[in-house]
Amino acid sequence: MVALPSASPTDPHHDDVPGLLARLNLVTGHLELVGRLDRATAHLLHDAVSALLLTSCAQWTLDLSEATVGDHHGLRAIATAYRRATRHDRQLTLRGASPTLQRAALQLSGGGHLAGAGAVVPN
Repeated sequence: MVALPSASPTDPHHDDVPGLLARLNLVTGHLELVGRLDRATAHLLHDAVSALLLTSCAQWTLDLSEATVGDHHGLRAIATAYRRATRHDRQLTLRGASPTLQRAALQLSGGGHLAGAGAVVPN
């Protein structure tokens, strides 16, 4: 398991940057975000998806149970993760996201309909 914090404790502006922790299991394809996903932290989701693309894991879970999507950059990061997954024949499941967040991410990604909360985002 790999954990990627958004800022180091020695960063002088650490208090100014909302934090995000990304816990990534490269074997199971489970990615858990803890904290605020926004403009300052969206790169962590991108980096985690890049790491997942290097694995043979075809089913990914993005757990947002302990995350807050703070702005449209955070929402776009989720939509981009979905697009990247589908372009590489991977399946992405959102866990812990509200139905409203799931619909918004799907609309931005150009995806189809969603069967319900916690459902697999369709290819």
